Parts: sequence; structure tokens; C-alpha cells
Amino acid sequence: MANNAITSESGRVKFESIDPSAFQHPLDRQATENLKMLIGFDLLVAKFLEFGYERLLYVYNIASSVRVGPTQFPKLYAMLQESCAILDVPEPELYVQQSPVVNAFTFGYTKPYIMLYTGLLDLMDDDETMAVIAHELGHIKCGHMLYLTMANLLTILTVQITHSTFGIGVPVLLALKVALIQWQRRAELSVDRASLLVMQTPRPVLSTLTKLAGGTQKLAGELSLEAFLEQARIYEAMPDQNILDQLYRLLAETREDAHPFIVERVKELDRWSASTEYTDILAGNYPRGLRKFQIKVSAGV
Repeated sequence: MANNAITSESGRVKFESIDPSAFQHPLDRQATENLKMLIGFDLLVAKFLEFGYERLLYVYNIASSVRVGPTQFPKLYAMLQESCAILDVPEPELYVQQSPVVNAFTFGYTKPYIMLYTGLLDLMDDDETMAVIAHELGHIKCGHMLYLTMANLLTILTVQITHSTFGIGVPVLLALKVALIQWQRRAELSVDRASLLVMQTPRPVLSTLTKLAGGTQKLAGELSLEAFLEQARIYEAMPDQNILDQLYRLLAETREDAHPFIVERVKELDRWSASTEYTDILAGNYPRGLRKFQIKVSAGV
């Protein structure tokens, strides 16, 4: 690790001006380029954002959730601040919402915010919770928010177009939805890496993923990260890995989950944590660029 590295109060290295290309997963890069090539996609997104859905859901969110701050869940706020400093990303709003579902998400293109469900907070320890916050910040850092906002609201748009065009526009929207889900699954691999860059040790990130796969409060003491890592390595060694992309295309039409299989995420992150690419970043050797808070709608995107 470089001797002149800037560190946070916890001793974690801060990656000043780091460009997201430093940790973007190759599959994410490829899927993003494929998405950009969709004819008329940018125009559709621009028109979609004019409908005001983002503002509507933001108002609903702020009226029904608890906003985190210096005097409201200060431990969570400190995690947010440190994670933002490490990834060099502007601080978004952070909320907690009552829900038994173990989940978190980031929403909003013009004004991104992060939502943590109480079900997730009850299951994760402090390091795992910070890993989740860092994961969500990775979406903002990578400029995913335009496409994520579009994907999250596409169901609403599909319903409206069905009513207004008697279903004529639905096939186009469904094809776009499949493309967006495929992209989202690849994008998750990049933001898992962002989480690792914040935590700077793989264990809390991998244990978070393990709990997402099958964690329970009742059996928390019996959940083995090492056994799940072995399960991931068995998966990686399977001889029929080449059918994975075909499986994704099939499942994209039948399942709403926009995340890769967790065992795939674990094996990808485990492999990257042992790479020279990761250690080079920790040592301060990475491409630098401007802060990226969102993707701009343009002819080239």
C-alpha cells in the first residue's frame, strides 16, 4: 500500500478521484455498451423522465420513511459518510423503511437516494450493513442511476402504454425490460467490487452475500462463509458454465429478480479480491477522473 495514501479515521484508504472504470466488471462494460446501442433508447428515457414518476416516488418515500442524519441513526450516517469519502462520491440521502424483506436499493436519476429495509438491518452486523451501503453507493459512482431508474419504473410505463395503445407498444417495452434486466445483473458485479473497495477486506462483503442467499437470525451462528465459498468454487468448476448466458436470457422473461445468482457473485468477488487489479487499486494505482453522480442523456449514451 502506498505510504502517501489518504486514509479515513478507521484507517481505510480513500480513493481520491477514482474513475469507476478502475473496478467495472467486464461483463458490466459489455452489457452497458449493448444497452447504449438500442435504437431510440435515449429518446425513450428522456421522454420517460418527463412524466415525473421519479419525483412522485421521492415524495412518497420521504413521507413514509425515516431519513438518516447526524441525529437520526447516527451510526448509519457515519457509515454513509465514510463510504462516500472512500469512493469519492457525493453524499446521497439515506432512508430506513419498515419492512420484513431483507433488501436495500438505490433510486433516482436527478436526485439519487438509498433505502435500507429494517429486515436487512436486523439480519446484518455493522460491517455487513456498511458493505450494503457501499454497494448501493457503487451504483451512483458507476453512473448506473439513469438505467436503474428506467428499469425500476418500466412496469408502470408498460401498464400505461398498454392502456393508451391497446397493447401495441407492449412487445417493445418487454424487449427493453429483458435488456435492462440482463444489464442490471452484470452491473451488480461492478458494485460488489465497489463494496469491497470500501470495506477493504472481502469477509464482510462475502458474508453479506451469504446471508442474502440463506441467512436467518435463528441459525446465524451455524451459517458458514467458508462452506459457501466452497460451494461457489464447485459452481465455478462445473463443466456446463457456457450455458449460463442462455439461462439468463430464458429467466429474464420469467423472473423479476435483477440480480445475478448469489453464488456467482460470491465466486466473482472472491476471485477479484485475490487479483493484482484489486491490490493495485489499494496501492493507489488506478485511473482517475471526475466525480460521476449520474449519466447524462446524450446521443452517445
